[in-house]
Parts: sequence; C-alpha cells; structure tokens
Amino acid sequence: MCLVLGATGSGKTLLVKRLENSPDAIKKGPDFSFEDMPATIATVGTNLVSVSVNRRQEITMREIGGCMGPIWKNYFKDATAVMYVVDISNRLQVAASCIQLLTVLASDGLPPKIPVLIVFNKTDMPGKLTKGEIETLFRLSDIKSHCDRPLEHIEVSACTGQGIHKVIKWMEQNCFGK
Repeated sequence: MCLVLGATGSGKTLLVKRLENSPDAIKKGPDFSFEDMPATIATVGTNLVSVSVNRRQEITMREIGGCMGPIWKNYFKDATAVMYVVDISNRLQVAASCIQLLTVLASDGLPPKIPVLIVFNKTDMPGKLTKGEIETLFRLSDIKSHCDRPLEHIEVSACTGQGIHKVIKWMEQNCFGK
C-alpha cells in the first residue's frame, strides 16, 4: 500500500484522482493534459483508491488527511511506499511541510528501506517556489544523504497533469514492496 501524506490543501486528493484515472495519461504519453478539473474537498479521515499502473498491476493508495498528521504514524506499518505532497505555491505552509516531512522520515514506525517520493505540487501556480528555493528550503541534498531509505522528488501539477507520468513510473518501480 502506498500512503499519500501532506498538509491540508497540498493537493493530495486531486493527485490521487488523477492517478486513479491514469490509464488515459499512460496511453497519451508525457505531454498529456487533463481537460476537466474534478471537484475535491479536504480529506477528513482516509481515502482508499486502487490505481492501475499498467494493464496487469494495481496499487492500493491510502490518502490520509493533512489534519490527521499527528496520527499518520498509525498507518506506517502497512506501507510499502510513501508519497509526501507539498504545495509549492503556498509559501506560508512550506516550513511546516518540511518539518512534517522530516518527522515522517525520522519516525521509528516507518518500515526501514521503504521508498519515499516527495511530490512538489502546484507547479502551475503563480508565485510558486523555484527549483533553487525548493533545494534551499528543504535541503534536499542533505536529506537524501542522511536518509536511510530511497528518496526521490518530482515536480507536478495535479491540476494540469504535468509530471503525472513521472509519478506513475515511480509507482511502477517502488510501490509493490521488495
């Protein structure tokens, strides 16, 4: 099971909806763009979704609401992978998102060696953080060098679909357990 975590409003629900409808994105390739914007509301509790990453395999994703941050650790034992979503257009929330990410990575409850994907979402928004600002604020190179698990990051727009194919590829490679 792939856990999807992140602060309230980071775009977890829309990302999961996009991934759930990913067969269209896979068929149309990396330049695929979603035409409609499904309605979303903040997740209170959890959402379970099955995502087809190719014709033969499905991944169960558990999106956990941002307001449930204090109890995310209760869901770690069932995880085979973690996706952590950050809203890079919300500059006021970035520091808190970074602290939450570090808390997740340092948790004793997170099974060792499970892969983590940091999804920097909302690249389509004005005022978003630049790549340099992301690297500096999150200290990605330091996190990666001290993290005892595979850690990658991808920039996406769940709204437009930009980068969704990269998330699907990461899921194919990392979400089935080893």
